[in-house]
Amino acid sequence: MCFSAATACSGRPAFQPVKPPAERLVCETRGVRPALPPEYAIDWSTVTTVEQARAEHQRYVASIRTREGVVAGYVLKVEDKLFICANNAQWLREFFGALPD
Repeated sequence: MCFSAATACSGRPAFQPVKPPAERLVCETRGVRPALPPEYAIDWSTVTTVEQARAEHQRYVASIRTREGVVAGYVLKVEDKLFICANNAQWLREFFGALPD
């Protein structure tokens, strides 16, 4: 009548589930997309000189660079989170793959 506990009958330790470290179970979400600042719109009807056109163009380019900076920052943040997730998944595959069947 000895079938409910492994240690009671055989003297061997009971089987325990293998629990990976909590820090290896992290797979972060991508987060919230940032709001992009608007592009600068040139009002060509007010531009009368070449210097004004250059200044307006520079404002436009600066607004585009600002938008690109926000997007690049978001992409790097997502890439970092995906690296953590992929790295942890690889660790778990190796950890459980090394356990006996």
